[in-house]
Amino acid sequence: MRMALALSVTLAQGACVATAPLAVPAVPPAVPPAVPAAVPEPLRVTNAGQPFRMWDGALARSRADARCGPRGVESSIRDRFDPATGAWVFPEGCA
Repeated sequence: MRMALALSVTLAQGACVATAPLAVPAVPPAVPPAVPAAVPEPLRVTNAGQPFRMWDGALARSRADARCGPRGVESSIRDRFDPATGAWVFPEGCA
């Protein structure tokens, strides 16, 4: 019983303590970018005019690298096969 009484008094004392006000940091005004970022043009690759198959991703990547020049294609997790056209689509375009 004494332990419960001591615990309740301790908890009650903690509730009486005033908390310090939170300091709100000054937020500098947002500066818009001077030049808007260019949206990359998706690169669609076919097999010399013939459709690729879904499992030809490595071949499509090498064709895309050849088309983009020395910097190659900007490959990402969003690269996909378009079954309607038989093209591999690289949404990030050339690097």
